[in-house]
Amino acid sequence: MRRQIRVLTLIPNQIGYSPGQRGSIELWEPILRESGIELDYAPFETNALREILHQSGKHLAKALEMIRCYAKRISLLKKLDEYDAVFIYREAALLGPAFLEKFISWRKPIIYQLDDPLFVPYRSPTNGYLSYLKFFGKIKEIIAISKIVIVNSSAIREYALQYNSNVWQIPSLVDTKKFVYEPFPDHLHRVCIGWSGSPTTVKNLKIIEKPLQILSAKNLCDFHFIGGDDFNLQGVNYTSQRWNGDTEVTDLRRMQVGLVPLPDVPWNRYKFIMKTAQYMALGIVPVGTPMASNLEVIKHGENGFLASSDDEWIEYLSTLVQDEALRHRMSKRAAEEAKAKYSLEANASRIVEAFKAALR
Repeated sequence: MRRQIRVLTLIPNQIGYSPGQRGSIELWEPILRESGIELDYAPFETNALREILHQSGKHLAKALEMIRCYAKRISLLKKLDEYDAVFIYREAALLGPAFLEKFISWRKPIIYQLDDPLFVPYRSPTNGYLSYLKFFGKIKEIIAISKIVIVNSSAIREYALQYNSNVWQIPSLVDTKKFVYEPFPDHLHRVCIGWSGSPTTVKNLKIIEKPLQILSAKNLCDFHFIGGDDFNLQGVNYTSQRWNGDTEVTDLRRMQVGLVPLPDVPWNRYKFIMKTAQYMALGIVPVGTPMASNLEVIKHGENGFLASSDDEWIEYLSTLVQDEALRHRMSKRAAEEAKAKYSLEANASRIVEAFKAALR
């Protein structure tokens, strides 16, 4: 019988709440277990921290709970000898320099996953200058001391290769057991153009406010947005709702065309845009800004469109609303591409291979 390999899995968030975790390590777990690799999850945040972290203010309460979480993380390191390796998703702690990661690297091989450009300084709208306690410069140090580094975008891969030659690119994945493609019915009475995101990204829609106003005035289609209450869009007739993990797929199925507008900021240039892949898995045709992973995921004119100007947004959205045959053709192609490239099945062997490479 082969020996079970145990991996201490340091994640920032509670299981089931973070889109990044859900589309990577949480989704990988079953295929790793089948290969003899057992993950032992250790979230940094407590339920108490999760409830207040992204609220405005409450700095003292946040600081005290952060300290408690950090102390809990330090005590966990006493158990390192029970494990063959340590997997770190993004960072071992939500604040502070790379002390924990350096201590771990002296004792165990680190499998490091970086799926967001945490090396790009940013100021959180809810936590203000406390954001700088994250020590953005520590990311290159963690990359350098890791046995292997797993990234999800070409841009982050180029950054990581500056500090570590053992970099594996595995995209963020769509759970295709949940996001199942079902062809849209013919002769829809009204086409729905939609967007899904979070309260922190609703401002992205302001980039295309003018095209949405023009299309809304023409009354060619419906608009439905997921992820907030107030989208601050003037002259746009739309319905909206908060994101709900239990009804996410059902809610997304209201849309036939998915919006992926991105502001041109350093953070976005490195991103793998998970929402694009999720749209495509359901056959929702994406129209997005030509930036970050959209440039690789969206094949312009085949499975979606890349729009660089207001006129292009209007043109491509109008075309998809009015040309049913094109919309169906692109929908099917988008779903096929998502399953072939962004599903667990398509990436399973590479995920297992990356972990075993770190353990050799």
